[in-house]
Amino acid sequence: MTASPGTTLDRVRPRGVKILTALYALSALLTILGGVLAFGLLSLLGPLGTAIGAVVGAFLVALGAVQLIIAWGLWKGRRWARILAIILTVLGLIPDIIGSIALNPLSMVGLLINIVILWYLFQPGVRAFYV
Repeated sequence: MTASPGTTLDRVRPRGVKILTALYALSALLTILGGVLAFGLLSLLGPLGTAIGAVVGAFLVALGAVQLIIAWGLWKGRRWARILAIILTVLGLIPDIIGSIALNPLSMVGLLINIVILWYLFQPGVRAFYV
């Protein structure tokens, strides 16, 4: 099969992209699961819980679906997926920074992971993969 210039068939996918894509897909599935659980558990609290659960659950399921699409784009070497991953990672820094100020160990780990992801996405070889 012949590939036109700039397709992923004529570029080598960096190993880190494979790992990042797998982690992004796992995060997406966990976000979707969280949305389903939020709806199910909050619905046990009556009508108000059901309403809140529906909003929170729908938001999380939608976010997870977007993350799955981004994971696919990261795997395929799509520039838009890299840009969206950067945006979501930067947005994820906000609660991690706040939590780290409060000395929350999970936020500190999340902050470190998000910084490493941003650093990685800006590496020249990785940037070259996303054309």
